[in-house]
Amino acid sequence: MIQVTSMSSFQTRVSLALALAVALLAATWPTNVLAADAAPAQPAQVPHKYASHDYKETAEAMLKEVRLVIPEGLTTVRGILVVTNGAGGDTRHWYTGAWYSEFLHLHDFAFLGAKGFTSHVESLQVMQHALAQIAKDTGHPELVNVPYVTTGFSAGGGFASRLLVEVPDRVIACVPVSSRLNFTGTTPSPANLATPACIISGELEKGLPAMVEPVLEAYRPKGALFAWMTVQGGGHTKSDQDILAIAFLDACVRLRYPADADVRQGPVKLKTLDPATGWIADNTTWKTGLTTIAPAGQFKGAIEKSSWLPSEDIAFVYRAYATYDRPLTIAAPVDAWNSRHTYDPGSAITIKVDDSKFLGWKKLEFYDGARKLGQITQSPAQFTATDLTPGFHAFSVLGTDAAGKLRPSNPTLVVVRKLPAAQ
Repeated sequence: MIQVTSMSSFQTRVSLALALAVALLAATWPTNVLAADAAPAQPAQVPHKYASHDYKETAEAMLKEVRLVIPEGLTTVRGILVVTNGAGGDTRHWYTGAWYSEFLHLHDFAFLGAKGFTSHVESLQVMQHALAQIAKDTGHPELVNVPYVTTGFSAGGGFASRLLVEVPDRVIACVPVSSRLNFTGTTPSPANLATPACIISGELEKGLPAMVEPVLEAYRPKGALFAWMTVQGGGHTKSDQDILAIAFLDACVRLRYPADADVRQGPVKLKTLDPATGWIADNTTWKTGLTTIAPAGQFKGAIEKSSWLPSEDIAFVYRAYATYDRPLTIAAPVDAWNSRHTYDPGSAITIKVDDSKFLGWKKLEFYDGARKLGQITQSPAQFTATDLTPGFHAFSVLGTDAAGKLRPSNPTLVVVRKLPAAQ
């Protein structure tokens, strides 16, 4: 059974009333992340508008539902952010979160969410059928050619892995959360190994290391662009993993999407990244107080126990996130993955640090990715980043104690939106 529904005038406004937002999200979004910190007050923003296109098909004896969302006024879709559901979940509305919605506008991408998907190839076939049908219905024939970036939680992470395994030439980058890269029964091709992927799991997901570590040990020495990290104290739940996931995907689009590519003429030939141009993290150092990162050519550790990262910026975010027992905590800004909050270009943001577990510090250095914003040598533990440009900004802090030892904070992610053309 196949059903197709298009709503060309559908739009979602960022300024939806809180009661409506909670009612919509509570059924499928984890309750531990619904209560995001209140966003700072700022001038009213003109909301983005979208066209939404639905597709339904029965496969694996279950109804699979797809929603493709295209920013209003986008004449050519350059790619798709694919985020499919975990078991029993529904991600068709997740594009309303600021990190996902701004990703679309920054890169001229569409969003694909789903309900009823599994990690199996049948779900991939349904996605392909949906894109072919929607391409015909909407006057966007390029949808059958576009490349993907993909992430997802649990079974959604399994589907992200499925895309990398089955259609690596179409995948810019992949971030499975609480899942793995599943090459069972197959030998990874050069295209598989050349697709950047970062697995994020929880420390308490005890079964995952036994599935992840063998993949890294087998294929990192062969040049695989794979990474892995565990969230200290994390279990099988979605929380703030998108801080790294979205930053990773954003960096890979900028590195791999050719500036002169025309998706209307056929599939995009993505750039192949040279492993030597990336950065590497030592997975054995997560619990040493500061995760070791280095340019690929300077890495001295065991390559089979390492993570490949596409840039120095992402290496700094990874280090802040992967390090255990961080004594510094960024108390503000704190935007959740499902927040509707964005900043306008030119905004100033004050980064406030809880240093109560790092008393006697001598210096705090504030970073946006790998770019040092500034430093302080006395309280209060805060610094204001100014004149922010459109895009994702991943803030972290490096503290120096009385003995000269460096310790990190957690990372936090904010997004400065790309203003609609009308503004």
